[in-house]
Amino acid sequence: MIFASDLDQTLIYSIRSMRLSEDRSAPAMRVVEKRGEREISYMTLAAIELLKEVAHKMMFLPVTTRTVEQFQYITLFQEEIVPPFAVTSNGGNILVKGKVDEEWQRQIKMKLENEALSGEKILEHFSEIANDEWVHSQHTADELFHYCLIERDLVPLDELMQFKEVIDQQGWKMSLQGRKLYFVPKAVNKWDAVAYIKEKSNRQFVAAAGDSLLDLPMLEVADYAISPIHGELSEMGNSAVKRTIHRTGQKGILAAEDILNQVMHIYKELS
Repeated sequence: MIFASDLDQTLIYSIRSMRLSEDRSAPAMRVVEKRGEREISYMTLAAIELLKEVAHKMMFLPVTTRTVEQFQYITLFQEEIVPPFAVTSNGGNILVKGKVDEEWQRQIKMKLENEALSGEKILEHFSEIANDEWVHSQHTADELFHYCLIERDLVPLDELMQFKEVIDQQGWKMSLQGRKLYFVPKAVNKWDAVAYIKEKSNRQFVAAAGDSLLDLPMLEVADYAISPIHGELSEMGNSAVKRTIHRTGQKGILAAEDILNQVMHIYKELS
């Protein structure tokens, strides 16, 4: 069995994304990611212990939109719970024992050449609606996809939705996650990378977890799919999803415990 999971706002949380109730005491938690002296991401102690159990009983596969470098900042997965594989760059890169899988890189490069408009052209189209009032910065991740830091309240939603329809016809997807706006080629997706690892490791069953539209290709094909009751997929509602996705009972950082408990339950049912 594989447990393939998104990271940010699924298993790990920043202070901003914790969504803790003011009328409840904060759970015991610890830092799992630092950059210099700055603390970035956290997990509850209970979630860490559950994840250790999961990683002991099955293959734990981190699947993240983070770049290779950004993934390596998460010390928990470099020092304590070290997965044999990791999917980064939204499926554009696969790490095998920390090393980039060059065969997968070749496959992705070929798919991009054949299936999607170039990133430069996509950004040209975006420049027609973008301005400094709502787009604070633009970035290219691992030469595979693009994202912007935005002022969400000032986004021209009608124009952005029209732009989304245009790029959809040109082999790209758009995803709005908090203050980040992503443009990602459809050829670079999480499920294709998970399927490659599934075949390579000869595993049969995949449980998957994620909170955003970029996780949907993975969730819709996995044998068992879980999503928190917060985030982009929750905002979209069930009508936009082609299959049953199991929801957590809790939101924010506590949702990670629900996800991991569901995964353990499925594992026991299969054993």
